[in-house]
Amino acid sequence: MKVESIIEKARKSKYVKLSESELKNLLSASKILRDKETNISDKIRLLEYKNELLIQEKSNKDELIVRLMKTIKEADDFIKERLETYDRMWDGCGCKVDYYN
Repeated sequence: MKVESIIEKARKSKYVKLSESELKNLLSASKILRDKETNISDKIRLLEYKNELLIQEKSNKDELIVRLMKTIKEADDFIKERLETYDRMWDGCGCKVDYYN
């Protein structure tokens, strides 16, 4: 899937699952604005592609997922919430991340 197709698909759904090669294409075509190690589920990234903001993360099923964000603030809040959840998980809270919502 081409990067433009990924963006178009993300506009129509909550998230898009990517293959490794699709992620590689997306990363090479995008500017990485944030790149945070989660210590539990690989990295979470904020990408910018032609004025579109995308969050890229890896699910607990090893699925590569991207989703569109409307603003930098929304994206930063999303990343902050994810990282706080991962911190609680690291401490053994028993909580889980819903990657598909």
